[in-house]
This record gives sequence, C-alpha cells and structure tokens, in this order.
Amino acid sequence: MNLESIKSVFFEAKQYESTSMSELLNFIKTMYIKGDLSISEYRKAVMLLETSETSNPEQTTQV
Repeated sequence: MNLESIKSVFFEAKQYESTSMSELLNFIKTMYIKGDLSISEYRKAVMLLETSETSNPEQTTQV
C-alpha cells in the first residue's frame, strides 16, 4: 500500500479527496478496526503517512 493507493481508497469510500494527513490516518484506523486491514498493513500505512507528513510538512494541511 502506497500513498496514492490510500488516497484512492479514501476517495472511493468518501467521494471526495482528503484535506489532511490526519484525515487519512483516521480513515486507515477505521479500516483496521473494521477488519479491512491487517495489523501489518495498518502499521505500514501509518508509517508511510507519518513519513510522508514529516518529509513534506507543507502537505499536513493540504494533501
């Protein structure tokens, strides 16, 4: 799972683009709770989003 696939799944589910990394983090947390992601997939996705957020701080408010 990469950043683009997370954004794509988010868009398919919500019918709009995410406005922040926090929104994407909440979305993948919900997917994990519902059982749509395994624990390893969830951990990888969180690490990917957190890494993306720290490497692109201007994107924390706009994705």
